[in-house]
Amino acid sequence: MPDAFTIAKLLQYLELKLEPLAGKEGLDRRICSVQSNRPGLALCGYFDHFGHDRVQIFGNGEISYLQQLDSSEQYAILTRFFSYEIPCLVITSSLTAPSEMIALSNKQRIPLLQTEHDSSTFTTLLLHFLENEFGPTEFVHGNLVDVYGLGVLILGQSGIGKSEASLELLRKGHRLIADDTVLLKKISEHRVFGIRPNPLKHYMEIRGLGIIDVVALFGTTAVGNRKQVELVVTLEQWNSARSYDRTGLESKPYQFHQESISHVVLPVAPGRNISSLIETAAANLWSKKLGINAPENLNRALTDMMNDEHKKDRVEEWQHQTFLFSSPQVLEVEKSQ
Repeated sequence: MPDAFTIAKLLQYLELKLEPLAGKEGLDRRICSVQSNRPGLALCGYFDHFGHDRVQIFGNGEISYLQQLDSSEQYAILTRFFSYEIPCLVITSSLTAPSEMIALSNKQRIPLLQTEHDSSTFTTLLLHFLENEFGPTEFVHGNLVDVYGLGVLILGQSGIGKSEASLELLRKGHRLIADDTVLLKKISEHRVFGIRPNPLKHYMEIRGLGIIDVVALFGTTAVGNRKQVELVVTLEQWNSARSYDRTGLESKPYQFHQESISHVVLPVAPGRNISSLIETAAANLWSKKLGINAPENLNRALTDMMNDEHKKDRVEEWQHQTFLFSSPQVLEVEKSQ
């Protein structure tokens, strides 16, 4: 969470198209919640559970309701409304603010803003912006590559071959987002984005070669600014004493601030083509997104096969018993009894 996120900073986000109408002395007020509030119930006098710590959005419904009140009723309800510690008020669709609202905004030093966006559009834009600002961030040592449209974060100890694998992926037509250091940020809709903190995104360090210019070697389409991280690949030296996942049923997700991301561990050894394995891991994740889960499908098929074999054995046993009891020798014995 930012240390001091104020209304003044909110005004700098041009996509919201905000303009101050009143209460400009309160632009240093802080926003402490990513959520906004439509104060319909509060304007009707119900202030229980009033989300006063959020940005208050006044749309056509709220403004129309205030305008149909007489001046004394309007002043009374707005006086109580402005008695709360509110970050700011935003009037959408360029609607006209009531004069009492402007007066109380100036008196209480609570910013009154206006936008040309309609209420639903502004609420969505505001939510995305605030979640992006308030989302937790963390720097990780690794590379981020766009493989088949998926953001693949490559992790591993220094010198394991992260940059070399990324370089090979670039040669195969994939895109580099970040090399060596990646800024991870959790934003809206439970997504984690990877961003290159260094503005010189088209340079890459390769041990033995030094600094290379990715754009000069592979073209302007070979680099990107940011990408949602959907797969984490951890490279590690092959350890013969370790039991690696050979089915895909035991993989554990990568956790980033309570968000789970698909994760695979690739042991590095001579003869293993790491870039091809990363491509296969990305393609396999796309396959899972389309409902094709190879490990689960194979496990289900084997289970069904074993069940069928068990049923077959039961049927054969029953047929054998039926044959014995229906044989002529058995029937003669039954008749003699």
